[in-house]
Amino acid sequence: MGQKDLAAKRFESSSEVFADIVNAFVYDGEQVLLPQNLQPAPTESLYSAQNGELRNQYNDVSKYEIRNGKIVMQYTLENQSRPDYRILLRKAGYEGAIYRQQYNGKETYPAITLVLYWGDAAWNPITDLYNFFRRKKIHHKARKYMDNVCLHLYSMKCLPREIRQRFKSDMRVVVDYLAEAELYEATEQEIAEPDAVIRMLYALTGETDFMEHMDLLQERQEKGEKITMGYALTKYMERGREQGKREGKIEEKMHCAEAFVAETVMQKQPQEYIIGMLQTCFRLKEEEAVSLYQKMVM
Repeated sequence: MGQKDLAAKRFESSSEVFADIVNAFVYDGEQVLLPQNLQPAPTESLYSAQNGELRNQYNDVSKYEIRNGKIVMQYTLENQSRPDYRILLRKAGYEGAIYRQQYNGKETYPAITLVLYWGDAAWNPITDLYNFFRRKKIHHKARKYMDNVCLHLYSMKCLPREIRQRFKSDMRVVVDYLAEAELYEATEQEIAEPDAVIRMLYALTGETDFMEHMDLLQERQEKGEKITMGYALTKYMERGREQGKREGKIEEKMHCAEAFVAETVMQKQPQEYIIGMLQTCFRLKEEEAVSLYQKMVM
């Protein structure tokens, strides 16, 4: 499993984040599913392969909604980091396994599966089995006997603002940052799980700055202080400024060293003298001094 999928799975395992996702997409932002009513559900099921062997298949995150001691719903989140044009068949297999497990049980309950797409490539999937099989020559009378399966897929990196505003948990920070990119403006929303959020953003964006101040954020949280994305980004910008200063000083030093070489070469100073001065006065390593000298005399 890729780092994106692993980070997403860990992030969504939080009952608060899980309930927030379901409420945002299934219930249009209404707080219907409560975190305290969630319990982990099995993520492994079996199916028979073409050679007759039993094989296992895994969901990413699945939870039961419990009310009055009984299961009333099973929700499953499936993460995708790249397009899979047969995902409808996988979904049918996942939910079929859930319903088959209920056959000999005392309780029955519906299952809802949401697919969260974290990839960059555009993906417009076929969203139901009727369309999936549209190129097959299926008699119109047979179609009404086919059980349709619908795909509920969300491109998490480009959710519109009206959808993102439904989120109340740390997921709001993640989807806003991904959707707004350079235009992102941090809010004062408190981050409940900074470690999970930062690792999620790092996995999705590859921006290493997110990992630099992990310890600092954790220390601040352990002291009972509020962590916001505004605070985190301030630290990243401070680091960027310090790095810029260091790079600026290095660039300035190299310009001075180049000017020194140009001047001393024009004065016909010996090579050994020039390289020695570069090492002594400009603190260059021997190989750096030789390389700079050769560059300037070419």
